[in-house]
Amino acid sequence: MTETNKNPNLIEDALRNALHREDAPEGFVLQVLARAEQQNSAEQDAQSASWLSMISQPLVRWAALAAVSISLVIGGVHYRNLQRQRAEGEAAKQQLMLALRIAGSKLQLAKEKVNEINTSRPESQPQNRSPRSRS
Repeated sequence: MTETNKNPNLIEDALRNALHREDAPEGFVLQVLARAEQQNSAEQDAQSASWLSMISQPLVRWAALAAVSISLVIGGVHYRNLQRQRAEGEAAKQQLMLALRIAGSKLQLAKEKVNEINTSRPESQPQNRSPRSRS
């Protein structure tokens, strides 16, 4: 064992000497700030260069072109389907309107026939007997 290990006071003294406070040399703060700025700018340059290099690669360009083309095709198909559905809806609406007009005119005819029957029947002979009571 060394002599510092045997005496705990020597260990404390060695630590105190090693860790005692010293003032920074002149210009230390400016050197640290300059180096930090230099590292930041180098990182930004490397990052922008990595994006540019990735975009400039032919595989990435072709993949981006394929993605845009597929998106346009899918969008066009979807738009065409929406137009077809809208046209089918309009045709169904027209058919419904025609059916309602026909049904309305048929109801009007039936109403006129009922009114004709009611006006041609004499009102003096009310029929109180139901058809079941006839024997």
